[in-house]
Amino acid sequence: MCKHLIVIGFLIGCCLNIPSLHAQHSEIGAWLGSATYFGDLNPDYNLSQTRPAIGFVYRYTVGDYVVLKAGLAAARIQHRDDLSKNPFQQARNLSFRTNIYELSGQIDLHFKKYVMGSEKYYFTPYMTAGLALFKFNPQTKYEDQWYNLNQLGTEGQWQPDFSGRTRYPLIQLAAPLGFGIKYWMKNEWNFYVEAAYRHTLTDYIDDVSSVYVSNDLLIDGSLASELADRSDEVVEVSIGEAGKQRGDITANDGYMMLNVGLTYTLFNRKCPKPGR
Repeated sequence: MCKHLIVIGFLIGCCLNIPSLHAQHSEIGAWLGSATYFGDLNPDYNLSQTRPAIGFVYRYTVGDYVVLKAGLAAARIQHRDDLSKNPFQQARNLSFRTNIYELSGQIDLHFKKYVMGSEKYYFTPYMTAGLALFKFNPQTKYEDQWYNLNQLGTEGQWQPDFSGRTRYPLIQLAAPLGFGIKYWMKNEWNFYVEAAYRHTLTDYIDDVSSVYVSNDLLIDGSLASELADRSDEVVEVSIGEAGKQRGDITANDGYMMLNVGLTYTLFNRKCPKPGR
């Protein structure tokens, strides 16, 4: 996150030092795309569980090189251990899904001058960075029913005095960082493609982070213990001994969104030329 804040600071610095402001305009638009989860259940960047995403965007173009952007997005992310070739993951046998609802604010920095209506400056690659607030709620399927994992405390979150872990909030911060290409199409219409990874401040998007705990620390008795350790469904001897690794606590979870969208220009106000 610190590295991401440095990038945001760099972009703001660039904004303050751009000498040429050709025009200011405001855009509103929508996009379709995809979302992919990366974390304890997908450390190898498997893309097979990529799922659809949708969003809306508002852009305020400060100048030819700088854009301030706000966005709303909704997506589904999920993954399963049985998709991995890693023997530990296959034995662990965990799975999850969650909807993601995201509100973001970002800064886009164009690599080239971008001017709507120009035959010369009609497209540009850009870099984007910012902050996002997102809501999630991991679930898993067991005996044909879906259960909210946060409510069960699968790693002893309901017994913080003994486990040292507290319930994780279902609203968290993330830091989007990515690249895109923007293209002026015709009249007030712009087309863009953007891919941005969200580094989050939680390791519990998938409800997996630390070590297995004793069944005595799990609420709801058998259900919580069944969903905390599902290795007995695929191996003869359960691997869920108390204190044994369940997830990778050293790295937080994240997700990537790929957007393909259109924006419509609400107004286009040209800046006065020097001397006027």
